[in-house]
Amino acid sequence: MDKVKKYLYVSFTLFFCFRGQGQQIEIDSELIKLTPFIQALYSFSNNIPQEKIYLHFDNTSYYQGDHIWFKCYITSSQNELRSLSKTLYVELLNPGGEVIDKRILKIENGQCHGDFALNQLTFYSGFYEVRAYTKYMLNFGDDIVFSRLLPVFNKPKTEGNFEEKEMVSYGRWGAEGINGAYPMKRERPEKGKAVNVRFFPEGGNMIQGVASRIAFEATDAAGNPIDVIGVVINNAKQEICQFTTFHEGRGVFTYTSDDNTKKALAVVESSGKQYQFELPASLPKGVMMATDNLTYPDSIEITIRKNNDTPICMYGIAILQGGKLQHYCAVPVESNDISFKIDKTQLHPGVSQIVLFDGTGQILCDRLVFIYKYDPLNIQIKTDKPVYKPNELINMDIAISDREANAVQTTFSLSVRDGENEVESKHNILTDLLLMSEIKGYVRNPSFYFENNNEETKYALDLLLMVQGWRRYSWKQIAGVEPFKLKYLPEQGIETNGNVFSYTFLRKLIQKPNVE
Repeated sequence: MDKVKKYLYVSFTLFFCFRGQGQQIEIDSELIKLTPFIQALYSFSNNIPQEKIYLHFDNTSYYQGDHIWFKCYITSSQNELRSLSKTLYVELLNPGGEVIDKRILKIENGQCHGDFALNQLTFYSGFYEVRAYTKYMLNFGDDIVFSRLLPVFNKPKTEGNFEEKEMVSYGRWGAEGINGAYPMKRERPEKGKAVNVRFFPEGGNMIQGVASRIAFEATDAAGNPIDVIGVVINNAKQEICQFTTFHEGRGVFTYTSDDNTKKALAVVESSGKQYQFELPASLPKGVMMATDNLTYPDSIEITIRKNNDTPICMYGIAILQGGKLQHYCAVPVESNDISFKIDKTQLHPGVSQIVLFDGTGQILCDRLVFIYKYDPLNIQIKTDKPVYKPNELINMDIAISDREANAVQTTFSLSVRDGENEVESKHNILTDLLLMSEIKGYVRNPSFYFENNNEETKYALDLLLMVQGWRRYSWKQIAGVEPFKLKYLPEQGIETNGNVFSYTFLRKLIQKPNVE
């Protein structure tokens, strides 16, 4: 037995204390089924590193004629300032979704910087997008590309009057008032109903006869969160449970599906009106996974439940973070309800994915949790004057220390701007690297989850992760269920590709064969 297999076997045996009094599981045969997937996770973790990108901009909004200055940070999967790639691509897209400018930058020590000038005819007002990526990142899909929308306003009618914040309006076919010169190539989101409620069973599915936590998210026609109250009723119109929103239109309730609730409805009240929504269908058999990441400061409690129609089985648990395997174990589920704890003190800060899988490598349940374990630096800034005139030289002293007041020497970027008319930004390096890069979809105020380290904030973040369905990394690829091939290797410099042509006697271009 090689070192990896021996290590996996020892780790699996830790959970045999959960054996029940009924039918026994064939331990060795079940472990043999799970082991190849854990080995694939282990191999992927060590051989396929990940990269992330964060761009720090000099402002939160711009005007026609301005420059967009930015500093780039390229990090490893554990958010350390280093990268495999030496080339970064940064693109500027206009409000219509067209790439109108591009920078190819050299990465040194995980950093680089650049700018875009908004001083050409094509730079009309609207929301511009800045995207940044390495070619190596494209192996894992377009969704992991860094993206930020920045408002660009019309040039002020009165020079220096930055209270003016006007944009051109957009119709179905593009920007209005400019003769259709700039079409809208982005897909326009479909307008929803006045009240929309979506339900998310914890782990993925509801099982008949098994109590499940159901998260929900309520939004208006434009996708903005709204507050609602509601009840769940069964086939006989009897009330099963009540629920209400907690933060940003999200909440959670506990619900057990049975024969009387196969067509259960949620009756929701908002602004004095009632709306009905069907709950997700429950499966006749299967397992569900409940995760408690909030009660215990040093551990995560996992509860696996099944009904009587579901046979006993051995399942695998894997905890992934940044595309790397952090923890794994085997869990014999011989009773209808088992609970155990996993040490989270060794996990890195940020989002972790907990996966419950079977002997075929298929995900049965999964859940995102957030690990609060970061020590922010103490930054002290002193300026030589309380107020400055426009474009006046600013002198400042900056002192950076850790929580023990020890001086810290590090790399940082700094932008100085007039805050009186600033467009508020709800993003920063913490929100992007630890949270937003791991989930997909619009989050109205991501900085809220980092402003206070209290129970209310942690609960609100846990709700957010229950309703976000996207996972940054593909389980089937990293577990070896589907093949994974690297199309792009990390670039070690700025590459140039092309072909060689020659002119014939009649000045016709002919490509040289076998020359690229």
